[in-house]
Amino acid sequence: MNFQISKNNIHQLANSVCNIQIIKFQQFSEKEADLSIFSSQDKVPFSIKRVFTVQAREACSRGFHAHRECIQLLVVVHGSGRVICDDGAERKAFTLNNASEGLLIPAGIWVEQEYGKDTVFMVLTDQFYDADDYIRDYQEFLQFRNGI
Repeated sequence: MNFQISKNNIHQLANSVCNIQIIKFQQFSEKEADLSIFSSQDKVPFSIKRVFTVQAREACSRGFHAHRECIQLLVVVHGSGRVICDDGAERKAFTLNNASEGLLIPAGIWVEQEYGKDTVFMVLTDQFYDADDYIRDYQEFLQFRNGI
């Protein structure tokens, strides 16, 4: 499946948590290992600009922010975690525990992550890091959502 999210429809995608998608990646399994493939413009519906990982040494909660423009794709590469997405009117939780699945989160969605001990999240984004893209205050997020 090839598809592209354009900058013109980012805010349309951000309308609700109903637009958040689980993407299944191509995976090859053999006796000794599994291989998952993450390719731009294929299963990853944007050009990847940034990839980072977050490794939890103990169970914890992180995130607690939204992005004005940045689209994120979250993948658990080790362990298990929950991602709570909030559009200002509705909250929806997703459990990630397999590197062959990722959670596509459009811009304009408040995200909280719950990590199990030793869980590793990999995050792929369509934007380079920009501190001004982050909304870290929930009340400011609600005002942003009202302006969409």
